[in-house]
Amino acid sequence: MSKLGVGIVGAGWVAGEYVRAFAANPHTEVRALCSRTEDRARALAAEKGVRCKILTDYERMLGLDGVDIVVIATPPNCHCAQAVAAAEAGKHLVLEKAMAVTIDEARSIRSAVAKAGVKSVVSFVLRWNPLFEIIKRQLADDAIGRVYLGEVDYFHGIGPWYALYGWNVKRDVGVSSLLSAGCHAMDALRWFMGGEVVEVYQYATFGGGPDFKEYEYNPTSCTLCKFTDGRVGKVASCIECIQPYVFNINLVGTQGTIRNNQIYSRSKFPGQTTWVQVPTVLPDSGDVTHHPFSHEAAHLIECILEDRESHANVADAYKTHEICYAADLSGKEGRPVRLPLP
Repeated sequence: MSKLGVGIVGAGWVAGEYVRAFAANPHTEVRALCSRTEDRARALAAEKGVRCKILTDYERMLGLDGVDIVVIATPPNCHCAQAVAAAEAGKHLVLEKAMAVTIDEARSIRSAVAKAGVKSVVSFVLRWNPLFEIIKRQLADDAIGRVYLGEVDYFHGIGPWYALYGWNVKRDVGVSSLLSAGCHAMDALRWFMGGEVVEVYQYATFGGGPDFKEYEYNPTSCTLCKFTDGRVGKVASCIECIQPYVFNINLVGTQGTIRNNQIYSRSKFPGQTTWVQVPTVLPDSGDVTHHPFSHEAAHLIECILEDRESHANVADAYKTHEICYAADLSGKEGRPVRLPLP
């Protein structure tokens, strides 16, 4: 079987992880890198040890016969036009989060992918983190009963020491704390609790520390979520904190609780007197090299080869994003917002 060709647009650190992931997979070959700056693309190819076409014209990359999968690793305000064009060109799609800066753009991407019938993955890459996989198995095994309260929090100070800071602080690119980073936590809440969110209420603030003064939006928010069956969730997102990276998970069920890599379960551990700790890889780093991009890439390839949809496809990721858009609207207008959005 011939290999699937991959074209990657963007030449930043996340793009580098996709180059590494697809170059290492036996079913794929990186055949094109596209960036506005040719030197950056060439430097990335050299750094990762790949030989491929180096382009500055995205439309030209889409026209290459040897490119079957397009990876979009550019700033979020570029995603809509690039994703729609890739789908219309019949390319399978990997799309970095946030998938779009507005709900109308997200809907345009969703429609284009559905119409084209291509496979897609939006990069909620933590779904392939070992801790996430363990928690999903525990929930499927009914280890803590029915989860009625979920908390997932994202704390990661994104300051001038990160290359993305320059565009992430802008309202028309980063948009909000939730969309720029905390959407990982919102997606995790959906992933673990299941069901549909029908109402959100958000408070947002700006700590105003000297390292984060250039943010054009509130970099800290706390969002309450109500599910269709009355269960509740909370997502805190803070990208102006001075602390090590923290991704907090707390799931409270009728028969026990999961707290990150700790579990308290009446049914699984009779007589338990304290937490049982599972030694595993935690989502405890903001360094993208720590995240399981190779597993995400392998998952998309399986979906293509087996002609099935991903659990993290554009249609599913739209639901997470719609909650984030609704939450930010709530924070702006100071009122609960119902879902789905009109």
